[in-house]
Formats: sequence, C-alpha cells, structure tokens
Amino acid sequence: FYDGQPMLRRLITINETPLSCLNAITSIEDKDFLNHQGVSFRAITRALLSMVSHGRVTQGGSTITQQLVKNYFLTSERTLKRKIKEFFMALILESKVSKDLILQNYLNVIYMGQSGPFQVRGYGAAAEYYFNKKLENLELPECALLAAIVNSPGRFNPFKSDSSAALQRRNRVLEKMLENSHIDQQTFNEASQSQLPKSPQRLLTEPAPYFVDAISEKIKDKNFNAENGLKIYTTMVPEAQEAALQAVRKGLDSIEKSHKNIQELSQQGKSLQALLIAAEVSTGEIIALVGGSSFKKTQYNRAISGHRQVGSIMKPLIYLTALENFTDNGERYNPLTIIEDEPFTYKYENQSWSPKNYSNKTFGRLPLFVALKNSINISTAKVGLQVGLNSIVDLSKRMGIESALQPLPSITLGAFELFPFEVLNVYGTIARYGSFIPSQLYTKVDDNKHNLYEYHPQGQQITSAQTAAVLVGMMKQTILSGTGRSIPLRGFKYPAAGKTGTTSDTKDSWFAGFTPHVVCVVWVGYDDNTPHGLTGASGALPIWTEFMKTYATRYGETEFTIPEGTVKLTVPRQKLLEMMDDHEILHTEDDIELVFRTENAP
Repeated sequence: FYDGQPMLRRLITINETPLSCLNAITSIEDKDFLNHQGVSFRAITRALLSMVSHGRVTQGGSTITQQLVKNYFLTSERTLKRKIKEFFMALILESKVSKDLILQNYLNVIYMGQSGPFQVRGYGAAAEYYFNKKLENLELPECALLAAIVNSPGRFNPFKSDSSAALQRRNRVLEKMLENSHIDQQTFNEASQSQLPKSPQRLLTEPAPYFVDAISEKIKDKNFNAENGLKIYTTMVPEAQEAALQAVRKGLDSIEKSHKNIQELSQQGKSLQALLIAAEVSTGEIIALVGGSSFKKTQYNRAISGHRQVGSIMKPLIYLTALENFTDNGERYNPLTIIEDEPFTYKYENQSWSPKNYSNKTFGRLPLFVALKNSINISTAKVGLQVGLNSIVDLSKRMGIESALQPLPSITLGAFELFPFEVLNVYGTIARYGSFIPSQLYTKVDDNKHNLYEYHPQGQQITSAQTAAVLVGMMKQTILSGTGRSIPLRGFKYPAAGKTGTTSDTKDSWFAGFTPHVVCVVWVGYDDNTPHGLTGASGALPIWTEFMKTYATRYGETEFTIPEGTVKLTVPRQKLLEMMDDHEILHTEDDIELVFRTENAP
C-alpha cells in the first residue's frame, strides 16, 4: 500500500535495468533525454500550437523529466496552468539531480497497468507482471513492449483478447530504436517477429479485489507510518479464495435459473448479491473473502460494509445462554430439556409481542435441540425470555458483537443488524468451544524497512468449553436432520455444525457453519432490501456447501473432539418420540448423537 492504494511495485536501480530497456523508453518517449535540460522547446511549441488550434491540450510535449514531475508532484489535469508548473519544476529538477537518478525514479513511478485492485507501478513490477521475470533478465522485444505500454497501459495491454494494438505499438518502439541507431536492421527484423506474452495461468481468476479492499479499510484506523509504503502479509489462502469466488458465482447463477421471481427481478435491473467469508477455526485467520457477485460491476464490499438483519443465525446464542443457565426448576439446561411450543404474548413497555413460527403451526412439547435444529421461533423466544434478555446481550458482546443490541424480546429471533465479521466472530468462537479470537485479515505489516505489526493469536475463554461443546453437538443436528439437512444430499458429508438464517420479510438469507478446521459465513440478498423469497436453506446454504465441498474436504473427515467434563451419548429415536407431541419434526429415522455435560447427562 502506497498512499493507501494497493500496488504491485518493486523498486529497481538504473544499474539493474537492461540497456535495451533504457534505449527503448528514451527512443519512444524522449529521444533527446540525455541532451536537454529538462524540457524540449520544440515539443512544447508543437503542443502549444495544437492547443491554440483545438482550444484544448491535445498533445503532451512532455520529456521524461516532465513526466516524472507530473507523477511525483502534480496531477494529470490537462490545463495550461499545470503545464507551466511542470515546465519550471522540470528545469529545477534537472539542475539538482543527475540524469541517471531522474530516469531511475521515472522507471519506478510510472503507471504500467492494472491487476484487479492493484496498480502495476514501475518497470520492476511490470517485468514480473507481464513476463514473470526480473527486470534485469528482459530481452529486447520485452523491453520494447514495456516502453510501448507506458503510453497507454489499458490500450496496449498484451493480455487483451485483441492484442494487435500492443503489437503495433511494440514494433513502433523497435522502429524508433532502429532510427536512433540503437539496433540494426537484422535485430529489428528478429525482434519484430517475436510473440507477445500470453496471460499466465493463475491460481486466482481475479486478484482477490474484495479481500484487498477489506484490508485497505481495516488498516485505516491503525495509523501505520506509511511514508515508505506498507507491505501487508495477508491470511488469504489462494485455493480457498478461488473456491469462494466460484461458489458465489455458481450459487447466484443457480438461484437465478431455479427461481422465477429472481429472474423477474433481474429483468427489472436488480442484481442478487452474495458474500462469503471463511476462516481457519484455530487461528481466526480469514482464508477467503468475497464481497459481491462482481467487483468490476460493484465495488461495494458487503463482507465488511453490509449491516444486515441476521434472523435465525442469532438463535445459537440464545441456546448457548440457556446452556449457561438453569431452568425454573433449578436444573441446568441440556439438549433434552423440554420446551412448550405454544402461542404466547409478551407484554413490555406498553407493547405486546407475539412470535409466530415460520410454518404458522405449533409443535407442543419438544426437546431443546429439536427447537434449535428446526429453527422454531416460539420455542426459541420462550427460552430467551426465560434466561433473560440482558444475559443474551452480555453473551453476544463477549462473543465479539460490537453493533448496538437492545434487550428487546425480538432479539431472540435476530431482529437486529450485524456486520458479517461479527457473525464470523460468533461462529468461530463457538467452533473453538468458547475461545474468542478476533477474525484477522493479515499477520504482519512492515514499511519495507521496519516491522510495524505482527499477529499472534491468543484466545480468550468467554464461556466454558463444556457449554460450547454441548451447543456444537446440537448444531450438528441442524445439518443431519434440521433446516440444513440438504447439505449431505448436496455432497458435503463431513462432520459439520451450523445454522440457517432467514429474516421474517425474506430480505436476508444466511448460512453460517463450521467443521473442526474451517468456519464460513454466507449471505444472499439485494442491496436495496428487496424481498427475494429465499430462505437460508434455499439461498445461502447451497453456496456454503459448494465452498466447503471444494475447500474444507482437504482436511480429511475429522470429527469434533469433546472436552473433558462432557460425554457423547446416543439417544434412541423412540425415547425422543416419547418426549415429543409432533413426531414428524424429528426428520430422521435414526437415533440421535448428542453431547452432554457429565454431571447432568441422562
């Protein structure tokens, strides 16, 4: 990062630059560079006559010295005032600095193209970007191409599908070198027949623009001394980033093809968006971040700026609060604690609140884990009110939520807004069995001279490992027999835990989940809050599953270990049916494996 801008840059000295590159750039940009005193009066006269003729600046007339002055000290505005400043500053610079140093700085600062969010600055970076070589190893045709690119990096980019303009300009540079006796006819003939470089096969189909943008935003408040630029060592794993990008693109395309209402909204000009953030469970280091469907179309980074209603992905915090507490009978909550799923009205501050289930039906008696895995609103609200709204807010803050939360009854159903990073912190903490580690985008920062920052993850235990392990056991059932039970059917059959999230107005679709190694959060929706009719299971879940199938499977089929003080038990299906009024909501023909605290295991 230089002046807050992401750049590909490698500073070089004039001695590292091949003579062919020096001759090429001076031949095409400033053939009298070694002889003038900073400005070319002939070129300036030609530019002034053109300006008078056209009423505006149409020709530059700039020497390499003037271009350096413009890049370092001035703007690119095409006005007479700027040209006059440039003229006198170039004369002053030439009187103070050697030709070698001027040319060296010019070659280090000149804009050479764009790689996603990164500016390619200078010959050192350009040699690596276009040829995958060090500058000192370039040959004549490559030096000529770099000199060609200087004039218009966008127009003369050799990686464009139609590279004819780049070829013509490269050969024009060679012609100038021939005219100036830097090469002979045979050398010109051979060099002009050489092929342009092909765009290399890269691990990433795009250079992670949303990830880079997120880092740019996150370091703004760190007050790093950036006088020499900042070098950021990111936590991104290229394989994970590519898997995330493809999962988002494939998922959004599939949703549009299979949902008529999404197609209709697309025809009206509305673009369905998604975000995905994934991190290593053990360290909190973010391995992938995608903030939208296309950075080229929209630079709004939903992964860091999207403040959205979270809906049912808040529910694990309600049940975690319960597992920390005791029922009215003085017994500690456990996965088999019975909840009455019956309509009720809660009165507060001269208001009345009556939660409803998504299916508009009630289910009578059901165990705690069934209410969570099936995302039953009424049961969840009852549990939340029993354990205390202030207790839920307190736990949420301990889990890394910084957004404002009010102890209102609707908090139990996620009727408030969070940033995706906050959701990731919550689910990462659950996956680490209650150890809070803030999510991290980079591990080290230096200014090319000094180490300014280094990250060493340290966990803070905000709830007991035993309590969190019980919750993880319950959340596994979301995927095995709850609202996320399509995940194994979609091909991801490794041990995992998670939760769907759907807001009551179907404006936000969420899925957050984790394996012992990877935690991932996905959101799907419209930026303008247009209702889309997607649930967490039909919108975000397929994208989460695609990413986990592609990336998380590389860790192998690892089961969650449980901490000392807990026990894993298999509860017979028949026993569960005896505890429930509605048998269909169990959604499985198998016995159920759950985790309990040792002291209150059944």
